[in-house]
Amino acid sequence: MKIFLYGLIASLFLSPLSLLAAQKNPGLTIPSHSLLLWVAQAEGVQIYVSKPKKGEKNSFEWTFKSPKATLLSKSGKKIGSHYSGPTWQANDGSKITASTPPESKWEQKNSIPWLLLKVKSHEGEGILSRVNYVLRIDTLGGLPPKNPPQKADQTVSIPYKATYLFLTPASK
Repeated sequence: MKIFLYGLIASLFLSPLSLLAAQKNPGLTIPSHSLLLWVAQAEGVQIYVSKPKKGEKNSFEWTFKSPKATLLSKSGKKIGSHYSGPTWQANDGSKITASTPPESKWEQKNSIPWLLLKVKSHEGEGILSRVNYVLRIDTLGGLPPKNPPQKADQTVSIPYKATYLFLTPASK
């Protein structure tokens, strides 16, 4: 419990800077009346699978399948995980799944886009129980290979890093 509280306090110190960075980007619109509840650094992979291009029998393209990442505190301790859904699960057992496509997106030149995702479901009691939006910012890597696949059903895992900001409605 002590580690959890220290992590929460540390994440709150990041909140003004993290939200400011997200607000400066015109492609992302942070929902009004939202407060930053939790911050997690993600380290993992974006998984892509090769599929035939529409209308082309022998030409293939990379299609996003799912993320697989560890969520870390500022000090580098594991505080949760992120996987297909998209789903985030905290070590306290609380879990959220977001709707796709994202509410808004800000494309990056050399990494996966920054996203605003609306939460569609909650499980368990804990830090994620009150989260209604997730922002993915500060992305690094994760883009599919530039070279097209040569056959169907190939899978690649591309390393990525990101910061996830978990927002909750402001009290009225």
